[in-house]
Amino acid sequence: MRNHSTSLHRFVTFVGSNVVVAAFAFASASPAVAQAKTKSKAAKPAGVDVMLMKPTAVKAGENQFEVMVKGADGKPINDADVSLLFVMPKTATMAGMRNEVKLKPSGNGMYVGPGNVMMAGTWNTTVSVKQGGKEIGQKKVTLTAK
Repeated sequence: MRNHSTSLHRFVTFVGSNVVVAAFAFASASPAVAQAKTKSKAAKPAGVDVMLMKPTAVKAGENQFEVMVKGADGKPINDADVSLLFVMPKTATMAGMRNEVKLKPSGNGMYVGPGNVMMAGTWNTTVSVKQGGKEIGQKKVTLTAK
């Protein structure tokens, strides 16, 4: 029994020291990783601000949508093409669904329009803003239709 105890003690000590070394290496690398992430966020220029204003509660069927778009300078963007793409991923019992809604400018950076949310449930929604055919802004939100 003594040989097994000694062997087990040596194994635990060896494994334990490796865990400490691995934890130390991870802890040492973490500030650098965090610093790199902070730098990349700080270096990223401010972009277009896209906000889904209405509806506050999405329902299955027809909804009235309102999106506000502002430039990096905070000024409204009035000459964009704004659309919402609704995606419900497929499940084991249901095919995936997609629906795109195009909104019309109503002034002061606001874009409005009716849109159909095909059924109740969770929808991955992407609000896209384009100018001259190029995407200048995007916002992803999860909407739950009742």
